Amino acid sequence: MSRSYRSVLHRLAGVGGSRVTTAGLAAAAVAAVLIAPLARSGAPAGSAASGVQIAGAGNLSDAVSVSFAEEPAATPTTDLHVLAWNDFHGNLEPAGLNIYGQFAGGAAYLAKLVKDRQAAYGDGREATVLAGDNIGAAPLADALFHEEPATIVTNLMNVDYASVGNHEFDKGATELLRVAKGNCGADGCAAKPYTLASGRTTDKYPGADFRYLSANVTDAKGKTLFPAYGVKKLKTSAGQDVKLGFIGEVLKDTPSIVTPSGVAGLNFTDEATAANKAVANLRKEGVKIPILVIHQGGFQTTSSLNGCAGQLAGTPILDIASRLDPSIKIIISGHTHAEYRCTITTNGVTRLITSAASFGRILSDVTLTVDSQTGDLVSASAANSIVTNALNTPGTGVIRQPDPSKEDPKVAAVVKQYVTAAAPLANKVLGSIQGDLTRDGGTTGEQPLGDVIADAQLASTAGATVGNAKIAFMNPGGIRADLKVNDISSGGEAPGQVTYGEAFTVQPFGNSLVTKTMTGAQIRSLLQQQFPGCGGQSTQRILQISSTLKYELAPAALPTTPTAADCAAKIGTIWVNGTALQPADSLRVTMNNFLATGGDGFTVFNSGTDPLGGAQDIDSFVAYLQAAGAAGVPVPARDRIVPEP
Repeated sequence: MSRSYRSVLHRLAGVGGSRVTTAGLAAAAVAAVLIAPLARSGAPAGSAASGVQIAGAGNLSDAVSVSFAEEPAATPTTDLHVLAWNDFHGNLEPAGLNIYGQFAGGAAYLAKLVKDRQAAYGDGREATVLAGDNIGAAPLADALFHEEPATIVTNLMNVDYASVGNHEFDKGATELLRVAKGNCGADGCAAKPYTLASGRTTDKYPGADFRYLSANVTDAKGKTLFPAYGVKKLKTSAGQDVKLGFIGEVLKDTPSIVTPSGVAGLNFTDEATAANKAVANLRKEGVKIPILVIHQGGFQTTSSLNGCAGQLAGTPILDIASRLDPSIKIIISGHTHAEYRCTITTNGVTRLITSAASFGRILSDVTLTVDSQTGDLVSASAANSIVTNALNTPGTGVIRQPDPSKEDPKVAAVVKQYVTAAAPLANKVLGSIQGDLTRDGGTTGEQPLGDVIADAQLASTAGATVGNAKIAFMNPGGIRADLKVNDISSGGEAPGQVTYGEAFTVQPFGNSLVTKTMTGAQIRSLLQQQFPGCGGQSTQRILQISSTLKYELAPAALPTTPTAADCAAKIGTIWVNGTALQPADSLRVTMNNFLATGGDGFTVFNSGTDPLGGAQDIDSFVAYLQAAGAAGVPVPARDRIVPEP
């Protein structure tokens, strides 16, 4: 008999029905919603005409669950668990990471929570998975050793499967395959000795114990780069085998947000189509419970709550979910660095979806309740826990006081190994800043830190022999952290001082600078390409610019499907060194190699001519900090992108 979906929407309120306080959020671990009942036709009660209904947690103390059985189970059930996180980005150290008013994150602390849960559930009752970006865009202690430390600590957390993320491709598919399979890099096994799960060590990098999955990443012959899926067999209390099938995917737009040369020859196909193909194969293997582990997700609309209702509307994950095979009822997502537990009902099918923020600060625990005799999925629920790591809480000038009782000692030793090895470089003081340099884009998208980075890149390429550049551009997605006066690293520097490790965390990609010749008309087209629907751009990305460039930005929003005239109208007068830029003008322009090859959808950069390579971006940033001397780098005014009068 076919099962219909039942969901009862019921938010569990705090005492007296009031909202939970920030302190309560920090102490709580879960969020619950019993989902709204569906009519026999499969359409959710009270749903919109579109047939889409999004529901879920209102805050971190709610729980989210969904029942897939028409009636309560008449036979005994067994709870199986899937532990998950995403977007770790090699954050070995807790540093000042925090979320919901708590210091959170760090590999050793995440490992302790994960391994405690694994031990409590037992090997036959749990699986552990990652939803992409385990490596890439990482702090120095990991990046200095070619992302090997992050993989080693992940091995020690007994992970089963990981979807690839876009940042797994930062250094190209060939390097990703080496990281996954093992063997030394071009400069040898620089991170040796490597700790194995057994506790032994080896001088040869062993690769990942877990299996990467890439159902929608194929080569020219249609073969997937990694397996499309993996199967783990668990057991119910009655001894019934239950096969969980994990389908791993990355967002199909990956080629537009990584260096194009790194993914040359690979195809990134539609996520839903690839997942549905994998489901068909999983059925042949007797898998009743397929789970999509995807590096794509939704966006939070607030930062104070772990809410869900409505915040996935219009996001890529909603479109993907609406086209999935009905048998896929669990989605573990990532990419957006948001945390949520939600349900999405589309086409009469209700699915549970989770995401675990980023940097190891949140652990998702998905409970699959199955019929002990048949192994059929009866219901599922999700809980997000904060990976707390301190005896105190964050605040201005507050330095984290570690809580050793929450560390896994084996992983803590590995983290110490690499932090110690990186310390001489990481703790080197380069210079200082006069105030906080942040990624806050204000009303125009101009970021103080972005201004400084663009100025640094111009300074290193302005000379006649190094590029003769007149202006510089920086992509906002390449700026990974703020620089704040009171952020103190383990080097013990004074407030306002900037260490190499802090500077590297801001720009961790190791991109090199490129200077090209571009016309005034090309620069105008480039600035128009910052907006969705203009020149093939998929989302708004405001380029950060050097002080030598200024332009007017029309404040009116573009229509959903803008015309060429709409896009042109967004940009008013453009000035270079105070002189209005003319279409026929020719000038030298600096960008990083990611942008130079059309990264982030800025294909106009490909039209530039006479390219000249330059220093690495981190080196130009270091030189700029050092050149500021004792006075330090000032906080620039937001006066480069101005509203059109």
